[in-house]
Amino acid sequence: MASSISVASIDATFPVAGQDNDSQGFRDNFSQIKTQFTTASSEITSLQANTASTNASTSFNGHDVGQAVLKDWSQKVNALGSVSGSQSISLNDGNVVTLTTAGNTTIAFSDWPKEDDATTNTFASVKFILTKGTGSDTITLTGVTLPMDISGDDSTTFSFPSRLSTFVFECFSADGGSTIYMSNPQEYNLSS
Repeated sequence: MASSISVASIDATFPVAGQDNDSQGFRDNFSQIKTQFTTASSEITSLQANTASTNASTSFNGHDVGQAVLKDWSQKVNALGSVSGSQSISLNDGNVVTLTTAGNTTIAFSDWPKEDDATTNTFASVKFILTKGTGSDTITLTGVTLPMDISGDDSTTFSFPSRLSTFVFECFSADGGSTIYMSNPQEYNLSS
């Protein structure tokens, strides 16, 4: 974006040394300097509000970031602790969720990312690290299409094996959360 600051109308040769100068020239220059400072202030304020920051959170509001090379990066963890009942998982809170069931738990999703123009042609995923609190807890994933070898039908309720284990799986969408799929969970047995 080109700056709107223009110094062309400021007379850099005024005042002329060694002669009586018309005060109108001073007023014209000061007026132009004030106008350009006002423009600079507006542009700097806009930059401060809309530029990525290295010392604060930055939202790109669904805008593309191209040709990025990421190094030493991480993902925000949404640590829910011990839960039961209905849980709404917002992707705004992080794309990795840890939880331990304290009873039957139903999980729904919200805030899948979208493009800046609200179109939904974006891929997003949320990884779960889920620990069963008791062997009898059931997990229901609302609006999620399960892999056929898990559900065998169109069910969204996945009954994890009746033992204390940690399960790691992902739910993902390529259309802003309209269709959500679940990967096969990996089991890490804690009862050894």
